[in-house]
Amino acid sequence: MSSIESTCHTTDENRKVPQRQYAPADSRLPTKTPLLGLGCSSFSTFFSSPEEESLTVDTISQDHIAVQGWVETIRHAVLNRGINLLDTAPWYGHGISEITVGYALDALLTDDGEQDIDGKNFALPNLQRRKRTGSLPRSRLIVNTKVGRYDANPLHQFDFSYDTTIQSVQRSLERMNCDYIDVIQLHDPEFAPSISLLKQETIPALFECRQRGWTKAIGLTGYPLEVQHQIMVECQGLSGDGVVFDQSLVYCHNNLHDMSLYCDPCFPSLKDELEGQEGDGNITYTQFCQQSSIHLMAAAPLSMGLLTTAGPPPWHPAGHALKERCATAAKMCDSKGVNISSLALLYSLSQPEVGCTLLGMKDVREVDVAADLAIRFCGINFDVVEDSTGTHNLRHRSNNDSILDQVLTQKEKVALVLLMDKNGGPFPKVKSNEGYRWNGKGEARKFWVLVAELKEEGDLK
Repeated sequence: MSSIESTCHTTDENRKVPQRQYAPADSRLPTKTPLLGLGCSSFSTFFSSPEEESLTVDTISQDHIAVQGWVETIRHAVLNRGINLLDTAPWYGHGISEITVGYALDALLTDDGEQDIDGKNFALPNLQRRKRTGSLPRSRLIVNTKVGRYDANPLHQFDFSYDTTIQSVQRSLERMNCDYIDVIQLHDPEFAPSISLLKQETIPALFECRQRGWTKAIGLTGYPLEVQHQIMVECQGLSGDGVVFDQSLVYCHNNLHDMSLYCDPCFPSLKDELEGQEGDGNITYTQFCQQSSIHLMAAAPLSMGLLTTAGPPPWHPAGHALKERCATAAKMCDSKGVNISSLALLYSLSQPEVGCTLLGMKDVREVDVAADLAIRFCGINFDVVEDSTGTHNLRHRSNNDSILDQVLTQKEKVALVLLMDKNGGPFPKVKSNEGYRWNGKGEARKFWVLVAELKEEGDLK
């Protein structure tokens, strides 16, 4: 995120990111979300500076200089810029992110009791509440976390068992010093040994957490859209009220080089899947979610560093061709006086179907720069039009083009036209051979091969 540049000469810290309508009032999800949400993987040792490298869940404290900076960043995002959605996970820093979010909540929330679910108090019986010093009620914040992915050691990185899932949610509540989590999400289910395990262990555990009032809603998140689709279809009927997943969080499919979220009609409808019939044609992932009453969030608008001037980190799973094309795109933007990361964020934020876009912002400056871009959307009408059948037309591109026309500068419009040119733009070649994305299921298979090799090495010692 550090390569995003602000187009504002001054920063008014009281300008708030606009809120979007997200879910209906009778949903388990928030009715409104900020257009821009705070991805909390940045508040960990995943992107270590020298002073952060020594931090662990055992050594972290509020007195650490890095932790103090992270807490101030979260407070600033919430109080001054209206970014009231925090998305974390046990995987982020292997607990450090959740602990940091907890410290920030202590400074943000009032100590006058928790805003609990449906007027009932479901607090963990042994939860030792830390003192809070803030003034916000819990209901003013949206705090989401995940289950399933945990440890740095590949041998212990994933655990989708019932008991571990329950224990993980309890630990998250303790770390963040709160009675409930808004949405608990199944993390990277493409790495699960089988969907049967998810159905028999993980999802019943999440139902139990929802029953106990530890979470309001259940979601899932991962890279391969086809895996999320398969899980959603196969899990139909597991819940008494018919609703298993309330939310889907996707990443790296809502950006300048990959819009497959909206543009790849490769998923049968839920009705056709359940009835085992061939329908009138496949639909996009976004359309599938809308038909299934599953609400959509998107993360990584910069595609985990691909759409930056600095380029991606060494571990990035994209192929060489895509990395090369994104570097070319950055240079094309630069030649027009445009920062590619700023353009990429604006492009992702302009999509009407995504209620909230999550971005990692590691310090106050990065929050301000991103928020300054997001407030360009104040007053924008994101409503999706209805087609002749009375249903939402989820890919009404003229509406999206109209939004971009209102928020982009003239230089940004010129740069975007260059990037999207079907003949001279940087991405047509990789799109023609499916190189615009990477094989998420293949990455999972490679991981389990590594685990098998490590186990074999251990047996030989």
